[in-house]
Amino acid sequence: MSATERITFRHPFMLPGLERPHQPGTFDLVTEREALDVSWPAFRLSMTILLTEAGGVEAVPVTRDELDAALKRDSEQR
Repeated sequence: MSATERITFRHPFMLPGLERPHQPGTFDLVTEREALDVSWPAFRLSMTILLTEAGGVEAVPVTRDELDAALKRDSEQR
């Protein structure tokens, strides 16, 4: 199962895997939940942010903790 949400950065931001700060904007965050084959309800969660730049789209894997930290840093900037 996958879900997409829109997230907005108001300032340049960094995420693990990026070589330099990315320009601010609104981006799609795709979350995939894959059921694990075990005897209790369990899922593997993966998140990918789709970053647009120069007419292209780059898919960058990110964890919820990494994303939350980046969004917090963004909200604390003036």
